[in-house]
Amino acid sequence: MKKVLFTATVDSHILQFHLPFLKYFKECGYEVHVATNGKETIPYCDKKIKIPFERNPLKLNNLKAIHELKKTIEQEKYEIIHTHTPMGSVVTRFAAKKARKKDHTRVLYTAHGFHFFQGAPLKNWLIFYPVEKYLSKYTDTIITNNQ
Repeated sequence: MKKVLFTATVDSHILQFHLPFLKYFKECGYEVHVATNGKETIPYCDKKIKIPFERNPLKLNNLKAIHELKKTIEQEKYEIIHTHTPMGSVVTRFAAKKARKKDHTRVLYTAHGFHFFQGAPLKNWLIFYPVEKYLSKYTDTIITNNQ
């Protein structure tokens, strides 16, 4: 059976924005998995995976999250991974690097807003832009909700 994984730092993001997409994948015959750092029940989700995502990029728990998610991705052999939220996406793309080559997993990142934009503080450009630029090579599709 084909499998899709949705990731976000918190359950509320999935619940507020992505239920129609989870439902769509279910209707198309996919087994739908969701990975977050929460305990909520998610409709249209066949398997909920708790990953210790942290919103703060300086938290070492994100390294643990990369390791745990990487094991899950290797085990489940997803056809598609669709990631959301800034740190959830950083963790997910690092964790999925090997699966993209080995299993031909497609990695999609929906950026609901970048921290760097025209008029953003220089600090944001110096920190976040290089990270996103580097991770773009491990992302098959980037969907943006802004210019």
